[in-house]
Amino acid sequence: MSTKLTLAQMKARRLEPAVRELQASGVTSLVGLAKGLNGRGIPPVKGKGTWTVVEVARLLARFAPLKEAA
Repeated sequence: MSTKLTLAQMKARRLEPAVRELQASGVTSLVGLAKGLNGRGIPPVKGKGTWTVVEVARLLARFAPLKEAA
């Protein structure tokens, strides 16, 4: 199996520290995480607009496969 990361996985890896920091501070809901990422000025994966709960959920779903690939 190849260990080459997709573009989406690379973006998830880049964003994971910010999400984990928010979670460690008590922000655990999708709405809260979206607000936190937007408040920090972190652009969504697609690079435009603002974070939505759907985008945050998709991002979180990518974290588990990243742990397996590490």
